Amino acid sequence: MACYVTKDPDDTWHADIDWSDWFADQVATHGGTFTVTLSAWATDVAITQEGSNLNDDTKIMSFYGSGGVVDTNYDLENQISYTSTTLSGITFTETRTMEVRIINK
Repeated sequence: MACYVTKDPDDTWHADIDWSDWFADQVATHGGTFTVTLSAWATDVAITQEGSNLNDDTKIMSFYGSGGVVDTNYDLENQISYTSTTLSGITFTETRTMEVRIINK
């Protein structure tokens, strides 16, 4: 998955990972409902995490960042923890990585 960020050196930008299709597949396979309890982000030291958002209703996780070098690609990793009503007592984790490229505005 690739995301291209057009930015000035001082801009704050955001990127989203939409987990809704993946969770729909989980519901179809296992039944019940799933609740995201944690969304953590990891990236290169050149990128500063300015904030993040976990939306359990839409299953879209957002990253707000700044920094980076123009014309450089960075991996942006989102790891979520979630629970299931059909598999109670267990917390699961899943990870997705997207590539972010900083492009000069």
